[in-house]
Amino acid sequence: MTAEAAGQVPPGEAGFQLLADELPDVIIVAFDPELMMWAATGGGLRGHGWTAEDFVGRELPRIAGSSQAEAVEACARAALGGLCTELEMNGYEETRRLWSITFVPLADAAGVVSGGMALCRDITEQRRAEELLRASQHQLAVAQRIAEVGSWDWDLATDELAMSDELCRIFGLAPGSKVAMGPVVELLIHPADLERVKGELARMRSDPAPFRFEHRIVRTDGTVRTVMARGEGVVGEDGQVERFIGTEQDITERRRADAERRRLLHRVYEAQEGQDRRLAADLHDGHVQSLAAIGFKLEQARLRLGASGSPEVDELLWQVTKDLSAEVTSLRRTIGRLRPLVLVEDGLEAALREEAKSACNRAALVSCEVTSELDGRLDPVVETALFRVAQQALANVVDHAGATHALVAIECSAKGVTLRVSDDGCGFDPDHVQVLADIAHFGLIAMRERVEALGGRFLVVTAPGDGTVVEAKLPLTDPIVRWEP
Repeated sequence: MTAEAAGQVPPGEAGFQLLADELPDVIIVAFDPELMMWAATGGGLRGHGWTAEDFVGRELPRIAGSSQAEAVEACARAALGGLCTELEMNGYEETRRLWSITFVPLADAAGVVSGGMALCRDITEQRRAEELLRASQHQLAVAQRIAEVGSWDWDLATDELAMSDELCRIFGLAPGSKVAMGPVVELLIHPADLERVKGELARMRSDPAPFRFEHRIVRTDGTVRTVMARGEGVVGEDGQVERFIGTEQDITERRRADAERRRLLHRVYEAQEGQDRRLAADLHDGHVQSLAAIGFKLEQARLRLGASGSPEVDELLWQVTKDLSAEVTSLRRTIGRLRPLVLVEDGLEAALREEAKSACNRAALVSCEVTSELDGRLDPVVETALFRVAQQALANVVDHAGATHALVAIECSAKGVTLRVSDDGCGFDPDHVQVLADIAHFGLIAMRERVEALGGRFLVVTAPGDGTVVEAKLPLTDPIVRWEP
């Protein structure tokens, strides 16, 4: 009830009872031109353990004590002059309590002011709640500033977008800016992401499901930032989406750090491939040739001994020659793993078929098929990365899976290429493997890092007894660009 409405109630006990019913937490006192209180009512009396007799017959300023009596008297006399005023003051007996008092004039039937009325409300808890709210809002603002997270509330009916101060700062807007969703999207969303963001907003008007997507913004000062948007809808009683609440987190520095990490890992793997090529060349041109020459000399020595030699010596030379030949074969296989010539000369699909055939023989698999959607060659960097992932995944099939069937699949799209190596083996608990750092599980870490170094995504789907699927997705464009699903 407003002060004006309070001033229009009919005089007398009936009028005061009407106010008491309208304002159950208020103490209502009426006073005459001499400021003597002649009536007191309201639920506030009972709430504080008082009665009307504690007020009636006393001068109004005395309820405030000597320190605040002058201010109460001034407001009361202003009411007698026809003015409505408000005053906040501490309690007289309980100084920790805070009161809000509204003074209004009381007019008789002829419209002449004949007294006044004071509506007293204990606002201690209200002020305490307001202070706690302000403190909470301040803490939230500090937390948002530290985390670089801003919050927003979008009213779908009015298109009004309420933003926290931190979100205004992220966008380069003045704190407290009042904006609508449509114009702010056109103003701030990066042109390359604009259609995608508009599509998300259109979906949100009918779908309240939680969402999460990344996009870029162009601040009002022209700088480009990357943000992560999260939120969910609020549905009304009619089942329609009424509003969305969400957050925007500035992840620009994180993305820059990720890009730098990928760039460095990319260089590391380039250097590693170069080192492997040099090592393979050194082994082939040096050690393999030397061992082959030694084998030839042993065979010559064995032939020269002929029938004149001891059978035991002949058998020994023959065994040494066989062992040496086996070592040369093993060394050539190592050279092939270091620098797979079939990958260089014939491409990824041919290299995968050869690797699958080798894995099938080593693990005695019933089948190890290769399916491919490739049409021509890929970027050598992409081919090498995918081949290394497949090579390690098939090595895991041979060494750990206990599988009978395996499949290597290559799928292509406009965005990128996907390698998938699956088997029907024993599987494993991925959560358990992630905490292990021994050599047996280092292969998964190396595969993930190699894929992510090229901006791709690496995924392992497995469970004990359910086989394993290793999946690597790489973009076909700039290898430093992050894969977008």
